[in-house]
Amino acid sequence: MTRSACLVVSVLFACGLALRAQDATPRIWQGIYTTAQAERGKTTFKTACLRCHGEDLSGTTAPALKGDRFQMTWGGDTVEGLFGKIRDTMPPNFGTVVDDQGKLDVVAFILQTNGYPAGSTELLIDSPDLAASQILKKGEQATVQNFSLVQTVGCLDRAPDGKWVLTRTADPLTARDETPSAQALVSAGNRPLGTKTFLLLSAKPFDPESHRGHKMEARGLIYNETGDLRLTLTSLRMAGTCGAN
Repeated sequence: MTRSACLVVSVLFACGLALRAQDATPRIWQGIYTTAQAERGKTTFKTACLRCHGEDLSGTTAPALKGDRFQMTWGGDTVEGLFGKIRDTMPPNFGTVVDDQGKLDVVAFILQTNGYPAGSTELLIDSPDLAASQILKKGEQATVQNFSLVQTVGCLDRAPDGKWVLTRTADPLTARDETPSAQALVSAGNRPLGTKTFLLLSAKPFDPESHRGHKMEARGLIYNETGDLRLTLTSLRMAGTCGAN
């Protein structure tokens, strides 16, 4: 091989490594909100949340929303889980009304305070980033342990042996709830599909025949080994159609 050819190969190899490294960056570290959105969230936080969580988010009568306490409570969960908690329970009966998008702005402020970078696109109610962004520390990679509760999306179909499978499945993420909220289904509908195929166990109670070919939000206990991907279902809900998405 000539010296110039070796140089080309080396450059291509380096580019490939760079692309893989970029792909390995968790979504939350790629910027899922904007600086302007976090500033709006800061204003809302001072109006509706400061009394319990403190001006610097270190907590007073309610838990801290930054640092080790934040990571202990929310580490490994999705941004959707954090948003759902704030949307459904905050602020607690102080006569302050904040709409859902305003609460999502508060989520952006919390992420900013915890060092997660801003991006060029705002975090919206129907954003796929809600379900696809896992709260991870800098340098930490998403890990899913066998037999843990997860959530994912994929296309429901029958395998040649008649068993139910979820094809074009996105990488599973850990979940707190066995069934999705209405907001989680909206997020799932916008979440991109993936490349994995999971065998679905305990599918019959979810009437899979009526949803064949649909994009489904699936939750359950995962078993993930090379050549053997299984999901024992706790929930199987339609999230859309399986087109090019």
